Amino acid sequence: MSRLGGWVRVALIDLRGDVRRFAILLACLTLGVGAIAAVSSVGAALQTAIARDARVILGGDLEVRNSGTDIAADQVAYFSKLGAVAKVVDLNARATAGDKSVFLSLRAIGDNYPLVGSVELGADANGATLNDLLASRDGMAGVVVDAKVLDRLGLALGDQVSIGNADFIIRGTLKALPDQAAQGFQLGLPALMSVQGLHDADLDVAGALTRFRYKIALSAMDFAAASEDLRKAFPDAPWDIRSPRDATADLAKFFDLFSRFLVLVGLSSLLVGGVGVSNAVAAYVNERQSSIATLRSLGATSARVLTHFLSQIMLLSLVGIAIGLVLGAGSTLIALPILSGMLAIDLPPTLDPAALAAAAGFGILIAFAFALLPLRGAQKLQPASLFRAAGGNLAGGIGWRDIVRPRTALPLILAFAGIAGLAVAVTGEPMLVLWYGVGALLAFALLRAAAWVLQFALRLLPPFPSAVLRQAIRAIHRPGAPAPVVILSLGLGLALLLMITLLDSNLRAQIDGAVADKAPSFILIDVKQDQLAAIKGFADADPQITKFDSVSMLRGTIEAVKGKPVTELGPLPDDIADMFKGDTALSWAKDLPAGSTLAEGKWWAPDYSGDPLISLSTELQEPLGLKLGDQLTISVLGRPLTATIANFRDIEWRDGGLNFRLLFSPGLIEKAPQNFMASIKAADGANDAVESRLSKTFPALTFLPVGDALERIAGILASLANAVALVGSIAVLSGMLVLAGAMAVGRKQREADAVVMKVLGATRRDVIVAFTVEYGILGLLAALLALILGTTGAWAILTYVLEIPFALDIGTSLTITLGAVALTIVTGMLTTWSAMSIRPARQLRAES
Repeated sequence: MSRLGGWVRVALIDLRGDVRRFAILLACLTLGVGAIAAVSSVGAALQTAIARDARVILGGDLEVRNSGTDIAADQVAYFSKLGAVAKVVDLNARATAGDKSVFLSLRAIGDNYPLVGSVELGADANGATLNDLLASRDGMAGVVVDAKVLDRLGLALGDQVSIGNADFIIRGTLKALPDQAAQGFQLGLPALMSVQGLHDADLDVAGALTRFRYKIALSAMDFAAASEDLRKAFPDAPWDIRSPRDATADLAKFFDLFSRFLVLVGLSSLLVGGVGVSNAVAAYVNERQSSIATLRSLGATSARVLTHFLSQIMLLSLVGIAIGLVLGAGSTLIALPILSGMLAIDLPPTLDPAALAAAAGFGILIAFAFALLPLRGAQKLQPASLFRAAGGNLAGGIGWRDIVRPRTALPLILAFAGIAGLAVAVTGEPMLVLWYGVGALLAFALLRAAAWVLQFALRLLPPFPSAVLRQAIRAIHRPGAPAPVVILSLGLGLALLLMITLLDSNLRAQIDGAVADKAPSFILIDVKQDQLAAIKGFADADPQITKFDSVSMLRGTIEAVKGKPVTELGPLPDDIADMFKGDTALSWAKDLPAGSTLAEGKWWAPDYSGDPLISLSTELQEPLGLKLGDQLTISVLGRPLTATIANFRDIEWRDGGLNFRLLFSPGLIEKAPQNFMASIKAADGANDAVESRLSKTFPALTFLPVGDALERIAGILASLANAVALVGSIAVLSGMLVLAGAMAVGRKQREADAVVMKVLGATRRDVIVAFTVEYGILGLLAALLALILGTTGAWAILTYVLEIPFALDIGTSLTITLGAVALTIVTGMLTTWSAMSIRPARQLRAES
C-alpha cells in the first residue's frame, strides 16, 4: 500500500502545470454530469411532490365520479355516512358580455369544497370566503374567474357576465385550485360558481362533457375498506371510484416518461463527452511520450505507468464531476419554483441526493471506461521511443487483440455494466436501457466501421498528380491518423442534433400544418334534435362559415365482450379503459366515414336493415382479443343490443372528421332517441366573429373552440421540445469539444507534416488546402452518417412511440450536413494553426 501511495503521490506532483491540457476533459464531464444531475433531480422532485400531495390533488381520501349524468340522491346520501362530502361538477361553458365571449372550464362546487387544501384567490377577495363570493345576493349569484377572463371580456370586478341562461356578478379572481393538477389539459379558462348557480344557468343537465364528482374525506375507514363498502352497497352503479394514487397516476406516468427520456438524452451527451475524455487522455499521453519512455528506462513497470496516469485522470475527472454537480444542483434549484407555477404543484427548491449520486456515478464510470484504452496504449510504450522522432503519434498503440485480453476487457465490461445498472436504476425501465444500449453500440460501430472503410478505400486509390491532394489523402489513412476519432466524435453529436431537430419539426408540423388545415374551428357537443335544423340554417346563412357537418351521437354502456361481462375483462390499456366505465359515446353510419379506412372486414350496404352489426376502431382489437364475427353487448337507453363485429377501421383522428370508435350499422339503432355532434369550419381569420355570433344566437349551446385548443397544445409541445433541445444542445456542445480534442490528438503529427511539406517547397496556401481537403472529407462522411443515424432515430420515435407520420425536413438536413462540413474545417484549422506557422528549422532541431 505504501508503494502504491508513493506512485500516486509522484503522479499528482507530476500533474502540476498540466491541468490546462485537460480543459476539454473537464468541460465534457461537467456538461454531461450537470445535465443528468439536473434532469434526474427535477424528475425525483416531481415524483416526490406527487406522492406527498396525492390526497390534495384528488381533493379528499376517495372520489366517486360519473360522466354525463349526476349520481342518484340516495347514493349521495350514503356517501355522507363515510365522511364529509363535497360535490364538484366540471364542464365547459361560454361567458359573454356585450359582443365578446370567452370559453370557460367551469367548475360548480358545493358548500364543503375544498375538503383538503385551499383555493388561492386574488388579493381582490379582501378576506372574503369562497362561499361568500359565490353566494346569491339580490337574486344574482357570484362567480370567481381567472384574471384573463376579465381582460378578454373587458370587464372589472362587480360587472355582470352571462353564463348559460343566467347572469352572474364577477366577485373575485382565481389564482389556483388545490386539485387543479389532477384535471389535466383543459380547453377553457378556469371559473368557479356554486352548484345552485349552475342550476340557475340551466347547465346542470346531463351532457357528454359534464363530469360529476363527489369527493369524500373519510372519517373512519381507509380507502380500501370504503371502496369495498360502496361496491357492495351499489354493485350495479356505473360510477367510478378513485383513490389519491389513481388521481395522480397519469400525472406521475407522464413526468416519469419525460424525465426518463431526458435522462437518456443527458446520458448521450455524457457518452459523447466520453469520447472527449478518450481524446484528451490520448493527446496528453502522446505529448508525454518521452516522460513515459524515461520512466520505463529507469525500471518503471507497466502497472506503475498505468497507476501514474490513471491517478491524474481520475483526480481531474472528479474535479469535472464536482463542477457538473454544482451546475446541476443550481439548475434544479432555479427550475423547481418555475415548474411549480406552471404545473400547480408545490415544488420547493430541494436537492435529491440519490439523483446527484447517480450523476456522479455516471461521470466516474464513463471517465474510467473511456480513459482506459489510451492508458493501455501508454503501457506498451518502450524506452526505444526516446530515439524516435518527437513528432510522431503514440508509439505504443493498442489493437483489438489487446482490447479483448482479460486485463482490458474485464474492467471495460464492469464499467459499462455499471453504467447500464445505473441507467436502469434511474429510469426503472430495463428494456428501454437495453434498446438504448443497442442503439448506442450500433451507432459507435457504424461510425468506426465507416472510418475504417474510408481509410481502406483511400489506400487503394492511385496517387493523385497533385502533391497537395496526395498529402491530404495520406493524412486521412496514415497510421495513427485522427480520422476515426473525428468521424466518431462529430457523427455522434450531429446525429443527436439532427434527431432532436427532426422530432421538433415533425411535432410542430402536425399542429401548425396538417391538423390546423383539416381541423374544424368549432365542435358542437350534445346538439338536441330540435336544435340541429336551426344551427344548420345559421351556418348556411353565415358567409364566414365554410363548412358544416353533423353526425348522430348516442351514449351506451358496454356490458359484455364475446359474452364475457366487462367486469371480468381484467386490466385494460389506459387509452380505452374509460370506455368500459359507464357510458361511452357511439354512433351509426350508412357509409364509411371520412378519415376512416377499412383494416379488416367489409362495410355494410347503405340500406342495411338486418341484425345489428358494429364497426370498431383497430385500437380495440388487440387489447380485447377481438376478431371478425365476435359479438359485443351494448346497452343503449337501457336496452341491451348484441351486435356482431363486421369490420375494423383505422381512424386518422388528425384529419379533423367526426369519428367514433364504435359505429353501429343502420336499421334498429336509427329509431333510438339521439343527440348530434356537429362541426363548423370558419373562414381564415373569422374564428372570433363566428364564435361571437354563435354564442349570442345559441347561448346554452356547448361548443369547443378547436383553434384555441390547438394553440394551447402547440404551446405545450413547444415547451417540451425546448426542454429536449436544451438538454440535447449539451450533447452537441460536447460533440464540438470532442471534435476539438480529436484534432488536438494529432497536432504534433500535423506540425511535422507541415514542416515536411514546406521543406519540399509547399507554400502556406498549399498547407491550408491540404488540411481543408482532409477536414472536408472527414466532415462530409461524418455528416452523411449522422444524417442516417439521426433520421433513423427520429423516424423510430415518431412512428413507434408517438405514432405520428414522419416527414424528412430536407432543408434542415441539408443545412446541418453542410454546417458539419464547415464546422469540421473551421475547427480543424483553428486547432492546427500552429502547424501552418511553425518554422521548419525549429521542428528539425527538435527532431535531431
